[in-house]
Amino acid sequence: MSQRAARRARTKWEMKKWFRILAPRAFGFAELGLVPAIDEQSLLGRTIEVSFYDITKDVSQLPTKLKFQIIDVKDSTAYTQLRQIELTRDYVRSLVRRGTSRIDCIVDVETKDGAKLRVMSVAITQSRVKTSQKKAIRKIMLDHIRNKGPMLTFDELIQEIILGKVAVEIEMLAKKIYPLKKAEVRKVKILASNFNIYPELTEKT
Repeated sequence: MSQRAARRARTKWEMKKWFRILAPRAFGFAELGLVPAIDEQSLLGRTIEVSFYDITKDVSQLPTKLKFQIIDVKDSTAYTQLRQIELTRDYVRSLVRRGTSRIDCIVDVETKDGAKLRVMSVAITQSRVKTSQKKAIRKIMLDHIRNKGPMLTFDELIQEIILGKVAVEIEMLAKKIYPLKKAEVRKVKILASNFNIYPELTEKT
């Protein structure tokens, strides 16, 4: 790099300022880090990926990956909306052992406050099961998530998913068919969220 190019790069870097990035309300407005940017507009739409461990410092949350998107910037603070939750592939693969059965379920739900999510769950049985038992367990998973969505707000549903409550409930319900080794919500995609997730935005800036 020439001296002129180096000076230009240094000047451009010096023009940037640092912005604090906050997780949305469902995650207690936790700070996700600091990022440099020329101005507020250049941050809008940018996505941030972190582990849930980065927020909780709980090592059991390392396999949970979160994707947030910056939707607003006030002064030096950037506000985000959750876009995706996903368990790492290595973790999901580690659950499946020889002699067990894996059952997957995908269902779209709408929360009480109008958010639309695609929820992908997985159940691992303690031993191999029949096709009819797989279908019965999949129906339990599908019905439970589909019924739960409209009863909860977006924040409530996200918290129950990410803290494992939905998975535990599936495990309990599936016992009627066959005991599970493990159930997990392996991925959540936020399809639409047309409500105001920062009603107290002015109070947080």
